[in-house]
Amino acid sequence: MEFSRTLGNALAARGLSLDQLARELRTRGTPVSTSTLSAWQTGQSRPERAASLAAVTVLEEVLALPPGRLRAALPPRRPRGRPPVAAETAAALRGQWGDQADAVLRALTKLDADWIDLAVPRPLSYRVRTHIGAEGQELVMHVSRVLAGGSAGATRMIYVTRYARLPQAPRVRLTRGCRLGRFRGDPESGVSAFEFLLDPPLRAGGLALTEFGIAFPPRQTDRFTKIRAHRGTRDVVLEAVFDDGYRPARCRAFFQESESSAQKILRELSGGEAQGHFQYIEFNPTPGIYGILWE
Repeated sequence: MEFSRTLGNALAARGLSLDQLARELRTRGTPVSTSTLSAWQTGQSRPERAASLAAVTVLEEVLALPPGRLRAALPPRRPRGRPPVAAETAAALRGQWGDQADAVLRALTKLDADWIDLAVPRPLSYRVRTHIGAEGQELVMHVSRVLAGGSAGATRMIYVTRYARLPQAPRVRLTRGCRLGRFRGDPESGVSAFEFLLDPPLRAGGLALTEFGIAFPPRQTDRFTKIRAHRGTRDVVLEAVFDDGYRPARCRAFFQESESSAQKILRELSGGEAQGHFQYIEFNPTPGIYGILWE
């Protein structure tokens, strides 16, 4: 019997909710979020990393299952080694983050993910519209992505971004084609990692449109927004929409191969020319960092 069904049957037999189970695991020193337990129960994901497998052993105790029952229901562990092309992609994605790479990897690990999960499923189209407040601060970011299922399909996507300040968790809203699973943030670095569960799951060879909005935490000071285009992305659209009470002196679109590379200016307008709105569009973009700066 597969893991998800075994877990679901055991939960029903014990009469426990996922919230109760999450609290019990936390009390026993093996915390697992309610959303992760839900993903395990529905088969959208499965425990693979050491911390998750340790929690499975505790789950057997909490649910009064014979030792090893849940572990035996797990399929063979997926190989962690990467074929050469995937390894090159993972290395390129890590290089894009520069000095922030270690913080990003820590956040990914908390989501049972690694570098390649940023590019799987593959984003074919990547469009971001950022709303700027009356003091030049970022207020809300709307993200739209067309995803390709590849040969295996997908049940989730990982989205990583960074904030100048992270006094509280960003608020996700207005999702379409996906829903928030887990969020992991690092207040010191500002790195934030979101796990979105695809709804419905993306089948092999299929395409899906996903959209979500993220309300920025207060006290943002950056005057730029960035996205990272992966290999195979076919178009990038960046937009900045300014509050009526704010007019920047200038706006510019730029490209960097990585965080440590110099910026190449792609487009520039004065605030008067922008007239409250600035955008940059690139077809078949070179992999790297694309951004808009206002000042």
